[in-house]
Amino acid sequence: MKTKQTNRYSTKTDFLPGLFARRGFLVIAAALLLLTMLGGRELWTQEHRWADIVSGMFFRHDFFHPYLGSNDYYDKPLLSYWLIALVSVVTQQLNTWVLRLPSALAGLLAIWSIYKLGCRLRDQAFGLLCGWLLLTTFYFIFWSRVSSADMLNMAGSLFAVCWYFEKRDETQWTHYAIFYLILAVTSLCKGLVGAVVPVLAILPDLLYQHCWKKHLHPRIFFAAIPALIVYVLPFIASSYWGNTASYGQNGLYLVYRENFLRYFQPFDHKDPIYTYFLYLPIYLLPWTFFFIPALVSLKTRWRNLHWNSRWIVWVLFVLFVFFTASGSRRSYYVLPLVPFAILLTADWLYSGLQSNSRRKRWTGRLLPCFFVIFLAFFGILQPLFYAQGGHRYFAGQLQTELQSVTAAQPWQYVLLDPESKLSFYLHLPPEVKFIGLAGDRERQTLTSLVRAWPVLTEKPKNVIFISRKRYEPLLQELLPKYKLVKSRATLGERLFHLNDADGAIAFIPPV
Repeated sequence: MKTKQTNRYSTKTDFLPGLFARRGFLVIAAALLLLTMLGGRELWTQEHRWADIVSGMFFRHDFFHPYLGSNDYYDKPLLSYWLIALVSVVTQQLNTWVLRLPSALAGLLAIWSIYKLGCRLRDQAFGLLCGWLLLTTFYFIFWSRVSSADMLNMAGSLFAVCWYFEKRDETQWTHYAIFYLILAVTSLCKGLVGAVVPVLAILPDLLYQHCWKKHLHPRIFFAAIPALIVYVLPFIASSYWGNTASYGQNGLYLVYRENFLRYFQPFDHKDPIYTYFLYLPIYLLPWTFFFIPALVSLKTRWRNLHWNSRWIVWVLFVLFVFFTASGSRRSYYVLPLVPFAILLTADWLYSGLQSNSRRKRWTGRLLPCFFVIFLAFFGILQPLFYAQGGHRYFAGQLQTELQSVTAAQPWQYVLLDPESKLSFYLHLPPEVKFIGLAGDRERQTLTSLVRAWPVLTEKPKNVIFISRKRYEPLLQELLPKYKLVKSRATLGERLFHLNDADGAIAFIPPV
């Protein structure tokens, strides 16, 4: 039996302007914004982890033991890597577009989930408003276009909450089983937070008027068995298949360390307790300017709020307390709170529809404007910034140069503190030697470089040295007869006169 909607939620069909009032256009717009020029930007900071790990899986033919370079790295479960590997197998390529596609598809799932959740909480017009607000939130778009587990985690959690509201009045075993499977799959992307967030989100609704009682029967427990099997299978496979003898990490122990130990006894990422007070408003931009008055108005609106509106407030409060109470905090950990903050913002906007025409007018104007602005930024300006240069361009330069040189033996590479993403663009195997550097990069001398990189004095044959532009003058003195290949600054770096000291250089030995 579906939850009955009250008359207070009736609305005019022209709340959203033109095409924005159509569900199909929301789907098309989401696809445009999240998929257009998805691979146009170079790898960004943590993306190199997914690039290196998935590349290493293909090189080693081992998809059960993630490595970061030559180091064991089971900090995250396997599913986020497997999704990229699956796309790579289907497309027969591994590039930045392939790396980011699972996150972009997860973003589409998040848009659909918040739309359906909004429809369940109120009506279709409210669902569309929620979908458009989330789609035009800057950091939602940003993380949907980044190769990581964070958008997968957020989308899976939101989808689980959506499934609960779709089926909350039904007690079939299959509905429980699917809910648990969503939790299991989400937890295999980033960690157990993928199950904790949906459970905390539905808890206020279960407690409301003792709704939990109708679900308290054996079916709800037996339905969890398939999900438990799905969750533990990858960890069991890691223990018995592939290169188990030399792999030093245990996946299930890492689940404990990264979820329980990190929460109560953090060993890193110890940002201050006020972190999410700062970053939740930032992550809601540009809708922060509606979210803050929506939050402030709760004091006067609370008494007249329907339970579904109160539920949104309770969920946001419970999740905020949960994440703040953790000893381990980072700015982007706030991402799972963003959809519920958007729901709160949309609820305030929607409630003022009848009494505040100015609020309606501003919403109708800003939604199309922000959509066009973000489409231009992510789909046009950002790819142009990284065009005609950078590490991708350098990889092509180097390959072209090597084709014109005849070597007696296959080329070998030694990486002397280049940016980590370079090995991905050069398609180098994981065993390529990488030598880091201690101390300030800007204060290196010939003596310090030789001390850090003794291979420079050995100069083995057929070895190409890859490094950064900032070391170019010193390396030229140490490798005078080597041919130098330098990366070109990107179009944006040249246009804005930005320093590309971390650009790539290669020294090719004389044949």
